[in-house]
Amino acid sequence: MSNLLKSKNEPKLKKQASSSDEQQAKINEVRELLGDLPTEMPGFLTDSTIRRFLRTRNWSTVQATKALKETVKWRRQYRPDKIRWSLVPAKEQVKLLVYNLETMSSKNAQENIVWVVDFSGWTVSSTPLAESRQSVHIIQNYYPGLVGAAILCNPPKIFESFWKILNYFIEPELKEKVKFVYTNNSESQRIMADMFDLDKLESAFGGRNTSGIDIVKYSERMQRRDQTRNLHIR
Repeated sequence: MSNLLKSKNEPKLKKQASSSDEQQAKINEVRELLGDLPTEMPGFLTDSTIRRFLRTRNWSTVQATKALKETVKWRRQYRPDKIRWSLVPAKEQVKLLVYNLETMSSKNAQENIVWVVDFSGWTVSSTPLAESRQSVHIIQNYYPGLVGAAILCNPPKIFESFWKILNYFIEPELKEKVKFVYTNNSESQRIMADMFDLDKLESAFGGRNTSGIDIVKYSERMQRRDQTRNLHIR
């Protein structure tokens, strides 16, 4: 998805460490507070990950450390680093979400990702509220700051009631990143044109690319990525 995006300056943060040296000092402080955990999970507790957690906790080393420890506890149990494309059943939406977040977090250590959701054929039963709450919890707590924008394309009218309930579980910072877009709406078209290269964006999302997704090639690409990930897992 990153090759579809137009270049943009990084959004201003509520609070920033004023220099790279200060940022590194805070990263080092978090490492000390984490004790032996960086040795246990070196592939996860990188400087980039610690920096991302610091950013979302307004550079509070105490809060970032607390969040990282909670995330390490979850990772020990869930083992997101072991999930592979070929082993994810289509119906296990949460596991598929974690797989995508995990692969994108390792690929885009210094970037935010854009999550585009196509609501074609969506029904309330296809996305149970419990799974949606779990997904939001995972995004906010275990991959904070990774999602730069969430684009919801052509959600049906019935989704509005579902969204009102789900809203209670979404933090304000993430809620601000959610955009509802409709292919027949001029304002939505402006939003998409501002963010994406419309020549590359699929027509289902309001772009001019009518080639669609070749699921076979996509699957092959995911499997190649998994092979690369295998080299970095203990």
